Amino acid sequence: MALTDLQTILNNYQSALAADSANPQPSYSLDGQSVSRNEWRDSLLKAIVQLQQTINAQNPYIVRTKMVL
Repeated sequence: MALTDLQTILNNYQSALAADSANPQPSYSLDGQSVSRNEWRDSLLKAIVQLQQTINAQNPYIVRTKMVL
């Protein structure tokens, strides 16, 4: 998957979490199916962390130091 695709997914997940934070939805059951919003938030947060780690691993970084004698 391309880096831009991963960044887009990350942005979408972050937007979904921000929208839920602004207007939190309750857990509910419908036709025998239960939806736990707390579990949804936790799984989304874990996905965000994993995506960020994957993106960071694909971006090389340079450490510059300055030595003063």
